[in-house]
Amino acid sequence: MHHIMIFLDGIGLGQNNPERNPFAIIDAPTLHSLSGGHRWLADTPRIESDRAIFIPTDAHFGIEGRPQSATGHAVILTGRNVPAEIGKHYGPKPTPEIRAILDEDNLFKRVVQSGKSATLITPYPPQFFAGINSGRRLPSSIQYAVLSAGLTLRTEDDYYARKAISPDFTGIGWTTFLGYHDAPTYSPQAAGHQLATIARQQHLTFFSTWISDEIGHRGPMARGVEFMETFDGFMQGLLDNWNDNDGLIVIFSDHGNLEVQGDRRHSENKVPTVVIGEQRHDFASGYRSLLDITPAMSRIMGL
Repeated sequence: MHHIMIFLDGIGLGQNNPERNPFAIIDAPTLHSLSGGHRWLADTPRIESDRAIFIPTDAHFGIEGRPQSATGHAVILTGRNVPAEIGKHYGPKPTPEIRAILDEDNLFKRVVQSGKSATLITPYPPQFFAGINSGRRLPSSIQYAVLSAGLTLRTEDDYYARKAISPDFTGIGWTTFLGYHDAPTYSPQAAGHQLATIARQQHLTFFSTWISDEIGHRGPMARGVEFMETFDGFMQGLLDNWNDNDGLIVIFSDHGNLEVQGDRRHSENKVPTVVIGEQRHDFASGYRSLLDITPAMSRIMGL
């Protein structure tokens, strides 16, 4: 079996406000089909469609304050209430205490130790690695967990070899912001199709994008709409090239942000989890919180 985890940083379930919430107005037939025809909003219940289970998910863990990325990522990858352990939500990058928790155990480590394969499929340019190697940049909790498991992060060479998926899905960022004018670019549907092809080479493929959180902090609203509609096309291409018995596809986030345009702060809203595939009922059994992701995936993969 081959499983895909799709992490969209900073998307929550907000109010049905077309002036502030991109999810209130996006044209997203694929995403809405996964939630039984409903928009991804605060009043959308846990619901099952023909192919998926949509689960409003707690990202707060009973800890006062606004959820943050470093602790949220660590919760997702360990199943431990990291904010409770360190006494607060914290981010964006992990402290030595959070890194020590990830060193003890994380989902990537579990997969590797069981003899299975895993990868973070998001590629990073040379300047990212230069920053990490010089100490000027700290890896995120997700990146750190990958490295702690003895795995490598994907590079520009992997992207050119079509073995990685850009965090903007289409690769336009590589040709514009990064200046790689000959880098591969895709339609959203073709990018999703490519993810399915690559994912069949691993037991666990983890895709991560920070762009949704950046838009939440900076806006504008129109960019949030465009990004989520691009993601809708991406999911259409992925699902067209994926059978339910191939393995699970799990879409999730760490905290709200994008759904409250104009605030620039993380929200305390619940976040969406969408579970697609033949084993979705097993994964979703008892699932209520981001604390449940790694235990559920470990159970599905027999770790």
